[in-house]
Amino acid sequence: MQSIQYVLRRSVFLVAAVVSLTGAATGQDLKSKLPTDPNVVIGKLDNGLTYYIRSNKKPANKVELRLVVKAGSILENENQKGLAHFMEHMNFNGTKNFKKNDLVGYLQSIGVQFGADLNAYTSFDQTVYILPIPTTKPGNLEKGFQIIEDWAHNALLTDKDIDDERGVVLEESRLGKGADDRMLKKYFPRLAEGSLYADRLPIGTDEVLKGFKYETIRSFYKDWYRPDLQAVVVVGDIDVATAKKMITQHFAGLKNPARERERLYVGVTPRKAPEAMVVTDKEATSTDLTIMFPYTKNEESTTLGDYKEDLERSLVQQMINRRLGELARSSNPPFPQAYVGFDNLVHGYESFTASASFGNEGPEQALNALTGELLRAKQFGFTESELELAKRDLMANIERAYNERATTESSRMLEEYIRNFLDNEPIPGIENENNYHKSMLPAIKLGDVNGLVGHWMANPNTFTLITAPDKGDVKLPTDKQLNDMVAKGFSQKVERTVERAVATSLMASPPPPGKIASKASEDGLGATTYTLSNGVRVTIKPTDFKSDEILMTGVKRGGSTGYDVADRSNVNFATDIVENMGVGDFTPTDLEKVMAGKNVKVDMTINDVSANISASSSVKDFESLMQLMHLYMARPRKDAALFNAYKEKQKTMLQFISSNPRAAFADTTVCALYNGNPLRRMVFPKPEDFEKMNMDRAVEIYREEFSNADGYHFFIVGNIRPDVALPLIETYLGSLPTANRVTMIKDNGVRPVKGSKELKYRKGKEKQSLIMAIYSGEAPYSEDLALKAAALAEVLNIKVIEEMREKMGAIYGGGFSASVSQFPYERFSIQMQLPCGPENVDKLLAAANQEIKNIREKGPDQKDLDKVKSQWREKNITDVKENKYWSGKLESVVFWGRNKERVTNYQNFVDKLTTEDMKNTARQMFSDNGNKFISVLYPES
Repeated sequence: MQSIQYVLRRSVFLVAAVVSLTGAATGQDLKSKLPTDPNVVIGKLDNGLTYYIRSNKKPANKVELRLVVKAGSILENENQKGLAHFMEHMNFNGTKNFKKNDLVGYLQSIGVQFGADLNAYTSFDQTVYILPIPTTKPGNLEKGFQIIEDWAHNALLTDKDIDDERGVVLEESRLGKGADDRMLKKYFPRLAEGSLYADRLPIGTDEVLKGFKYETIRSFYKDWYRPDLQAVVVVGDIDVATAKKMITQHFAGLKNPARERERLYVGVTPRKAPEAMVVTDKEATSTDLTIMFPYTKNEESTTLGDYKEDLERSLVQQMINRRLGELARSSNPPFPQAYVGFDNLVHGYESFTASASFGNEGPEQALNALTGELLRAKQFGFTESELELAKRDLMANIERAYNERATTESSRMLEEYIRNFLDNEPIPGIENENNYHKSMLPAIKLGDVNGLVGHWMANPNTFTLITAPDKGDVKLPTDKQLNDMVAKGFSQKVERTVERAVATSLMASPPPPGKIASKASEDGLGATTYTLSNGVRVTIKPTDFKSDEILMTGVKRGGSTGYDVADRSNVNFATDIVENMGVGDFTPTDLEKVMAGKNVKVDMTINDVSANISASSSVKDFESLMQLMHLYMARPRKDAALFNAYKEKQKTMLQFISSNPRAAFADTTVCALYNGNPLRRMVFPKPEDFEKMNMDRAVEIYREEFSNADGYHFFIVGNIRPDVALPLIETYLGSLPTANRVTMIKDNGVRPVKGSKELKYRKGKEKQSLIMAIYSGEAPYSEDLALKAAALAEVLNIKVIEEMREKMGAIYGGGFSASVSQFPYERFSIQMQLPCGPENVDKLLAAANQEIKNIREKGPDQKDLDKVKSQWREKNITDVKENKYWSGKLESVVFWGRNKERVTNYQNFVDKLTTEDMKNTARQMFSDNGNKFISVLYPES
């Protein structure tokens, strides 16, 4: 279950996303009420329970169920702090029809994975339960509705079950402790002063969690889990009549309590004067500044005119954030990053928020730049070109959603219905939204948007917060000095933004094309491979899984293992360096502008054994994807000023990362695991790693990996027509230069330490430990071994949940993972991670060793292996209808030479797995003579 910590700092403020709810068609009455999407059936039972039903065939044979409760931590009494979240846990630990552990076990047996699929979360004002149900077997759907009915009113809440779960919830609470939590507890009471929110963080207090009386949580459940505060959301491969029948059958009989407690929503007291607060901690990892304007009451969107205002608001946020992004990417950036948005922490209210990070020099430069941009927007508004770029992006987003309306996954539809229930957010439907965008966006003028920033900043009584490391070399103001800085920042004089011409296309003219030299069918995979005249190979698989999605990947052998110690930083940061300098004739800022309105992404990476390109686009933007990829491969740009800015920015942002105990522990563990080998994988870069970068050498490495097309194989999957794609492939891939070199993978000799080793590492104030265990060895690579190793890890994870979490109550999360690799040398590795309290380290290591011993000697229980198989089968049923799955599998088979049968007949290989296989694999990977590295983080005292 997800942890809700509400750490209110820069990284978690709710920056408003692109609003999909927009204005009305030109000439329509803006006072007209917004329609409701006719594709969703909304109703209410006599007892007040609301339901939403949407029939959707993507993916087939799967139904997404949600139980939404308008009850969270804000409704807790003083002696119930944390019990809204605790109640969420208890619904997985014993209900009328599913005794403790039966629920998770049953769902695993039908292919639902705990954590990844089955989940829940608790917030201040709501609790949401998440249940996807595969309907491939009769009876699954009925069971699914029985489960959410039990959650709604049939929790057993026995004394024993409550006591058993205390340890798990306390471990979740322990996971959230640290610098962020300690700083939060200092500033949050002042930030939310005058509101109950200041004293109702969802995780609660350890004192309450340890000692609350049984009747206290039962009282919370009785008061607030009632039908008039609940909604059932059903989206998936189900007809409306069946869904409505099951909802009626399972929920119509629920009754509200005879004496209902009134469900009140808590407000917030307006701040009467500007305030500021500087909070530090020795383990903090970043220096962040946030300015929050006073909370104002949200006005619900109910009319077409409200949609128009929502659209205008999105445009303004986008334009300000583009300006701030340009500053952060400039050759002399005033801050590493900055943005504006709206914090919706308090239900029914919002606060306009501006945030930035800063360096050791202190916050004044960043604060002045941030407030300066707000003032500039307030006083002078925006330019025509800025508005046009923002419009293009909004239109591109809605067009993509509209084009995908018949192939949108059920899981992506649910949140809109949940927000409708909780916040009355309108749901007019994608068809209406697309029409509104088309008609409204062209009509919006600068005069419509230029006054919004001034409106958001109307109340000057801001709350300004700095969170930073408690380090002597960081120059920090006092609270009063910070308040004065803010006042000074908002009183500075600013000048109007100068409008600068931007290129309208990526290329003035296309490069001379190559030719298709040959083609071959990839039998059984529904794909065709084309070889170009320069030797580049391209495999195309047309699909109808998504209406407006094209995925493209490129790969060639090579990678970071081919470079020595002197180039460690250059090869690790080569792609980031180029991204921050630009390509072709474009700086990153110019590139963003020329790509406005295009659904295109290109990402270049260099891993251990290959250079990789990952890209995607809409159907209409495929040529832009090809052009951008060509520029990234053939024309990386050098810019010394932007290189130095990138270097200094990274040093600023990562200089304190080792203050985090877990980050320092992970880095120390990897260093020890590889006996200090300087070529080991870089876990967390240090400032000195960036000092070792050389722009010319980094670009040279980048060119070696990407600009030379020798050995490259590209894979294109999605709604692609080969007759349209091939001329573009000839032009933008066939023109890439080659040198007729054989691409190879080099083994650089990096190996984990041999034998059995242990490491104890002490860092951190909190009583937190983390166990990391790595079992490794060399063995001939085979796909059979890889499958068995993965199954072994999943079987062990079932035991982690059953034994270490549920029976021992010693962990909240954690578990095993496995990998079997062929390159740069043949090997296997099983990793275990268990975050816990230091008092439980020895107990958990003993429990893990016992589970490993059991599997080595007897093999797993057949029922546990069957659960893993069921989960994999259900996942595969969905995966084979996804472009991403086929992109990866085509590369695996066609480029890396894996067995095609393991793709086309995957479930047969899963079915053949036996408990004897698990036992033999465990004996191989957990051999007494194998390599075992145990590393444990302990607190400083």
